[in-house]
Amino acid sequence: MDDAARDPVPQPATAGEYVSSLRDVRWRSGLTYRELARRASAAGHWLPPSTLATMLGRTTLPRERTVIALLAACDTPAVEVERWLETRRDLEVRLGEQGRRESGAVRPPAAPSTIIPATVRPSVGVVPTRPEAPWPARRWLRLALLAMLGVLTVGASGALPPHPTPTADSSPTAGCPAVLRQGMYGPCVLTLQENLVADGLTVPVDGWFGPDTTSRVMVFQAFGDLPVSGTVDERLFDELAGPRRVPAAWTEDRIRKHLRWMFPEDPTGAVQVAHCLSGLDPYRVEMVEDGSRRWGLFQFSDTEVSRFGVDRRTVLDPAWNIGTAREVWSRTGDFGHWKCAA
Repeated sequence: MDDAARDPVPQPATAGEYVSSLRDVRWRSGLTYRELARRASAAGHWLPPSTLATMLGRTTLPRERTVIALLAACDTPAVEVERWLETRRDLEVRLGEQGRRESGAVRPPAAPSTIIPATVRPSVGVVPTRPEAPWPARRWLRLALLAMLGVLTVGASGALPPHPTPTADSSPTAGCPAVLRQGMYGPCVLTLQENLVADGLTVPVDGWFGPDTTSRVMVFQAFGDLPVSGTVDERLFDELAGPRRVPAAWTEDRIRKHLRWMFPEDPTGAVQVAHCLSGLDPYRVEMVEDGSRRWGLFQFSDTEVSRFGVDRRTVLDPAWNIGTAREVWSRTGDFGHWKCAA
């Protein structure tokens, strides 16, 4: 075996490949996010599970201190840590030059990257001291505004409004609750929403675990062959940090064209019914009062999905959903099967 085959430090060409290689390091460690966070903290680093999940779920170049913390938690030898950092710096310079060439703008040369002094460079069994890392201010600003809004509401009404249950202590080192569910709010929910968006599922990134977030979580669970519960545990955070599971959604224009083609007898009616039921969102999942769910463009119920003999991933496929709606429509020649108030 040659040196390249034995080399534990890859040579990625893009930021996405660099993050993918870090993801492989984490998988090979066999450790959960919480275990890695505890090991990093014991070594003097700041690496909450939510921060790690966000980093490994993106395709942008992560910060040096986060890379160091992850590698230290995985017991990476010092010489390999330094090479990981050198690779990151080279990528940062190369990507910056590429951006300047594409924009055509003339910018001053980038300042040289900070080199870790020999006294704090990681070595086997020794890790660099923890850099100061304030909790992202943007998230706290959102939560502060939400809290202020709640105070103003109390002052105006004289009574506490209905409020979701908080997600326990959301300080940077506290990690996340074992299970996130609808009604919670806080930084951990923000991280969940950011990871869902990174996987191609549009959802408001506001820190509130509402019905929209529940719906997107169930979609991710369906495509990931996970139990479709609408709640989030450590396993789901791990899966979100892995390869993308959810196929790119059809655009509204493509959905309208397919509906008109499948329903030539009443193309306008088909579009109107689908729009009323799901807003032409192929990944729409609605919870019913009895706890059951409705799926996709034509909102087929759990009972119908079971009767059709397909899984949830199939029913979320817009081609299958529209084709099955056509079969249902053909029995009566109208859309009386669906009831939808505009």
